[in-house]
Amino acid sequence: MKQFFILLVLSLAFFAPAFAAEESAFSGSSKSLFISVEEAPSKVYVGQIFPVKLKAIVANNTIDALENTFSGATGVEVMNPQNTWERSRDNTYFNTFYFKINTTTVTMPRLSVSLMQRKEALESEIVTFTTPQLIQLKADPLFSNVIAQNLSINKYKTTTFDAKNVIVVLEIESIGANLQDFKLSGIAKSGIDSFSETETSQKIYYYAIVPNYQKSFDFTYFDLTSNKFHKISLPITIENSEVSTQLGLNPKESIFEFYKTIGYGVLSFIFFVIFIKRRRWYYLLLSLIFLALFFLDQNPLNNAKLKSNSSIMILPMERSTVFFTSDKILDIEKLGERENYIKILLPDGKIGWTDRENIIKN
Repeated sequence: MKQFFILLVLSLAFFAPAFAAEESAFSGSSKSLFISVEEAPSKVYVGQIFPVKLKAIVANNTIDALENTFSGATGVEVMNPQNTWERSRDNTYFNTFYFKINTTTVTMPRLSVSLMQRKEALESEIVTFTTPQLIQLKADPLFSNVIAQNLSINKYKTTTFDAKNVIVVLEIESIGANLQDFKLSGIAKSGIDSFSETETSQKIYYYAIVPNYQKSFDFTYFDLTSNKFHKISLPITIENSEVSTQLGLNPKESIFEFYKTIGYGVLSFIFFVIFIKRRRWYYLLLSLIFLALFFLDQNPLNNAKLKSNSSIMILPMERSTVFFTSDKILDIEKLGERENYIKILLPDGKIGWTDRENIIKN
């Protein structure tokens, strides 16, 4: 019996490596998910949004989807963590994730990709990303914090905001950029009022309230194509025309409107004098017509009241910046309309937009 036990122990010791090798080979053959990094930049600028392209080979035809889970990131944002894997051919999938590094000290995240079947994970693969060489751009007082492959100003407008300031509104479009980081120093009131993006571009409406003596609106962005700062300088000129998404001038401040009103009054007076001298009824009718035009031109029908606690916005948009909130009922004048918004003139001379429901008709 003792001899049999010794023989059994020796047999197990002899065949154990073979069993382990066979089990290892079986485990390796059962692996059905293989992921590799196809494209990644070797160096990036702090603040830049950059892509990393991944490839996945899936040796399993029964899966429903590939699921992404990022973890362990420090100082870096994943801009599209749940981006869907696109099947190319056979069992090959591709995905492009966009990252933005915010500091010079960073830990790239780990990505766990799981094969999903009926909402259960069959298998997972861990992907590690190499930290690229980081370049910190030099401080520039005009720098907008934007790093882009291309940036353009689609349109811009400057209008009166109050007695001492004008408001500059820009529609900016870019490709491969961190356009949501657009910010300029030295401006008391500014911000992004609207942001939209497609697969290839981003667009913002940016406003800035600056002194009315300022002659130009200047800023720079870092151009990735030329690898240098690019300066944009826009002349500040007050325009009378109105763009539907921007603030218009107060019509009461127009020279044309002023002379038109005076003209109505003068013509009414002249025809009234002629009526007194010649006693013809049509001179009186003309005098009354011009008198009516004179009073209508004062816009008495546009006088209204603003409800208390109403918000006044820079632009007629849902997410526009609020620059004033009334703490009591105010007498205002309606200057225009756009969809559900009314452009109003406040008692202090400022112009803004408010929801139609905030207006109380006289």
